[in-house]
Amino acid sequence: MTLGIIGTLIFGTGMCFGLSVFGTGVIFMVIGVLLGIVGAAVCIINYPLYKKLLKKGKEKYAFEILELAKEITGEAQ
Repeated sequence: MTLGIIGTLIFGTGMCFGLSVFGTGVIFMVIGVLLGIVGAAVCIINYPLYKKLLKKGKEKYAFEILELAKEITGEAQ
């Protein structure tokens, strides 16, 4: 989630530069486009990384969760 927030902030900063919020000139436009591309790339990478970490977490804790569920429902006996 943190990576997505960082990517969004980079992308938004790039948009501000591109729309001449921070200054005018071609150099600000170029900086804005570059920051926008970097921010979009970070956001694109974020979702597959999230899916991978979620799958890894599910595999790690699945057995414990099932055992606790059996204990709660009384099936463990």
